[in-house]
Amino acid sequence: MAVENAELADFLVNADDMPWVPQGSNNVWFKPIRINLREGTWVNLLRVARSGVVNRHRHLAEVEGWVIQGRWHYIEHDWQAGPGSYVYEPPGDVHTLVADVEDENQPMLTLFSIHGPIEYMDENGQLAYVETAETKLKRYTDYCAEAGIPVRDIVF
Repeated sequence: MAVENAELADFLVNADDMPWVPQGSNNVWFKPIRINLREGTWVNLLRVARSGVVNRHRHLAEVEGWVIQGRWHYIEHDWQAGPGSYVYEPPGDVHTLVADVEDENQPMLTLFSIHGPIEYMDENGQLAYVETAETKLKRYTDYCAEAGIPVRDIVF
């Protein structure tokens, strides 16, 4: 399932070929673009179709985001990201993403590059689960198996 390093220069992922995979709620999905198991990193599109929340979480490494469509903010910060915004999240940052979707036909879309594990917290601030490159890959492959669609090679 992994692409050899020699092939990386010629590797292309067409996002239109990738499915939207549910991510914990009816309103939030991700579309995997690249997963690097060796480095523990991944890139995915995040889509929130209605105003909704991505649970409070802590990044153990930096994250970069590029907003393509829609608006969102973090409850814990005093800014709002919109189309064309670049967001940098340092290691250790704890936040709750809130999508400000006014029209379901115009969901929030953001491309995220995640450089390490994410710790999701429950309503009491306790660790609920940890998302890693491995768990992201498993969510994707399990969804493909359940939906009867082919798994595309995105691991390199």
